Amino acid sequence: MTCKAWDSCCCNGLPRLLRRREGQEGKERKLGKAGKEPDELTGVNTVNTSPEDSNESHTSGFLSRPEACPIEVQPHNIARYSLPQECLSYIPEEEAVVMRFANGDKERLISSNVELSNEELAWLKALRKEAERQQKAFFPSVAVAAVRFLGDARGDVEQALKDMEENQRWRASYFPKPLRDTELLPDLAHGAVYFCGRDVALRPALVMRAGRVPFSWDPQRFARLFVFCVEYFLRYMAVPGRVENICVIIDLNDLSYRHMAIPALMELKDVFTNQNAGRVFRFYVCNMPFLVRALVNVVEAAMTERARQKICFVSDVAQLKDDFALNQLEKDLGGTRELADSFFPFPLPPGPFTAGSTDSNEEAVGGLHQILTQVGVRGRLWDPAQSRESNHRVEYASTAREFLRQNGLEHLLDAEHRTKCAGEARRQQDEPVDLSPEEVSLRCIFSCEPLLKLGCQIRK
Repeated sequence: MTCKAWDSCCCNGLPRLLRRREGQEGKERKLGKAGKEPDELTGVNTVNTSPEDSNESHTSGFLSRPEACPIEVQPHNIARYSLPQECLSYIPEEEAVVMRFANGDKERLISSNVELSNEELAWLKALRKEAERQQKAFFPSVAVAAVRFLGDARGDVEQALKDMEENQRWRASYFPKPLRDTELLPDLAHGAVYFCGRDVALRPALVMRAGRVPFSWDPQRFARLFVFCVEYFLRYMAVPGRVENICVIIDLNDLSYRHMAIPALMELKDVFTNQNAGRVFRFYVCNMPFLVRALVNVVEAAMTERARQKICFVSDVAQLKDDFALNQLEKDLGGTRELADSFFPFPLPPGPFTAGSTDSNEEAVGGLHQILTQVGVRGRLWDPAQSRESNHRVEYASTAREFLRQNGLEHLLDAEHRTKCAGEARRQQDEPVDLSPEEVSLRCIFSCEPLLKLGCQIRK
């Protein structure tokens, strides 16, 4: 707001001292009396509907409806290296974007902020038209996955629309309230399901230790931990257009045939069915009991080509070194890390992530999950009407530039976002401030150039 009193200053501008003071006061107002960061930074969803989604009438070309927050995680329970710095500059190889199978089939693994094929764009246009005709409104997380549903339905628009509706019904029923980390802590402490690191393409590795599932657990209890982990990945570990999938390492060591883990693993079938297509890059089945190893050849012979490339039966955990840095795996999985004894916050180490690497970069910057908002981490579908730069650009939190600058990582922001952030900073600095005549006089005396001070006083 412009102040008439300020118009009387001959320098006709805001001194740097005032700009610094205003910036500090604005920061204090955002932090509040307790001095805490806003929810955008902490990542804690304090209400059941995301404020970032509630104002969207459309998401990726679909009519949108407010979506319940699926999980709630306390700031101190977000692992320091949930989002390593390598993710911000990573450019996935073509095979990491679209997986092609030997039989000619294919599966899109990365669908947000990346260019789609002409066929996919045609499917998407038809799907949007049909959804609009039927007045279907979708959660943002469902709308942005439309291309995944279309791929799974092989372009069948009616089937894809039904699958989107079914997925939305499942999400609405499964998350009437968020899964809270504070309520899941006792179950997470068993180490039956947890993230341990990332593969060479920076996809998080979710470890399932079937032998650690307590006998007293029902299958749904185990599946709930898996759902929590997937939603944690989508919120704090993914980057649209770069990292959108996980790999799952299933450890069958110490598995008893009367163990509740067997029906618990079978329960995951329904959970996987309700996940967006292409979220799991690969399953690694390790440390198999003798009977399972004996059946592998029979099972593989009955599998489809797609399943063979998606499910890897590991006869020797040393094979994993081809897909993982050794510092990302525990010793019983072929890595160099000691077995974890604490599983939440997830025991995620920093990079490097090159296959076979043994050392970790202990000086890596942590806490980078803060720079992506919930909308930013979700991404958007490719829009041919927009420029390539706009389609590829990742949306960061307003504080991202300063956070990265303080940690020497500002270069990781794309050029368009750096320009946008710099422009916003300049506009904020150039905004006039509403001050009383007395404040104008005092500030002008102590802040203006010496030769202008007298002029200000005479005009005053």
